[in-house]
Amino acid sequence: RGVALYAMARRTKKRLYKSHARKILGTIQGWIKKGNPNVHHYDWLLRAEEAALDKKNHATADEMYNKAIVYTARAGHLHHAALFNERYSDFLLQNGPYYAEDKAQYRLEQAIHYYQEWGAEAKVELLKKKLSEGMNAR
Repeated sequence: RGVALYAMARRTKKRLYKSHARKILGTIQGWIKKGNPNVHHYDWLLRAEEAALDKKNHATADEMYNKAIVYTARAGHLHHAALFNERYSDFLLQNGPYYAEDKAQYRLEQAIHYYQEWGAEAKVELLKKKLSEGMNAR
């Protein structure tokens, strides 16, 4: 739910979505403080989504997206690696400089790869169509 809320906050610029997403991020950070080792990747992703909302924090967003992706891929969480790559691609297209399109395309290709490995064929077809129509056709 936090990812969807941050996505809506980025798309609409409405504080309500950001506020609800921050509550979810706070809950996850509370779990981490209590010693839950299974939610770090959610924390990194939501922190990346939070940073993506502020143009001054794009370097932090980059770092957090990369941490989340590397961790999930190494841990074998294919569906999370796919989603995190897809979100990172969206971030790069919306906020990156003109040369970020190549990196965004790579991230979308990675998302396709992980969704395919996971067996989400409908999602693979949807993303392949998006890729073939051009990255900016969103």
